[in-house]
Amino acid sequence: MNLGELRIDAVADGTAKLPPAYFPNADWGPHQQLIGPDGMVDISLGCFLVRAGDRTVLIDAGIGPVDGPIFQGGQLPDRLKEAGAAPEDIDTVICTHLHIDHVGWLVRDEKPFFPSATVHFGKADWKQFVTDMPASDMTRKAMEVLDTAGRAAPVEGDTEVAPGISTRDAPGHTHGHICIVLSSGKERALLLGDAVTCPVQLEEPDWQAMSDVDPELAKRTRESLWRELEGSDDVAVAAHFPDLRFGRILRGEGKRYFA
Repeated sequence: MNLGELRIDAVADGTAKLPPAYFPNADWGPHQQLIGPDGMVDISLGCFLVRAGDRTVLIDAGIGPVDGPIFQGGQLPDRLKEAGAAPEDIDTVICTHLHIDHVGWLVRDEKPFFPSATVHFGKADWKQFVTDMPASDMTRKAMEVLDTAGRAAPVEGDTEVAPGISTRDAPGHTHGHICIVLSSGKERALLLGDAVTCPVQLEEPDWQAMSDVDPELAKRTRESLWRELEGSDDVAVAAHFPDLRFGRILRGEGKRYFA
């Protein structure tokens, strides 16, 4: 979609299948329509290509060429091509956090896959995913390659990465999780990353994701985002929302809804 002078394309790397128990405190009774015939919850592995003037920015980098029981990835290069971009065209990558399904294409064959790009990520994620991880960890190895190449650029707080593209701390899912704020003129959109896993968390605010490193902080972050978005004209989408469709936050019958 177009957001003022910004162009945003959803470029999913593939899909994943989550067991309902991924939300350990969830009551799926009222939401059975979200569970597939195989008993799993299908989600997108979302990435977003944002073009702002002469800047070409990729938000998140998928899982990479993986075909397993949980993750089925590897589509990102083709989706970028369909959107009119090649890996060498991307000058900036912003990772909302450093979980493996958001960094999979950063480094391939021990080289940066996006050869011209600086990679931004939340500063606090470095300790969680690099310093505190064994040397054999895939994410740690990828980030060390980028750091050695001078391409790793941690951010903290509100940081403008490119015109109309800023990062904001949104911790809880990981220590350094960030959201991306896109703005042009009076129009604004939020890319929520994994601050929200599923739109049903609007209706079920207590649902926690198994991979939230600090579930209570993650809940407070979600609530803060909902309050900001509710009743505004701002649109939002998260990395794993169905079809990667943007929507607005509405309230009705005492609950919030994603429309």
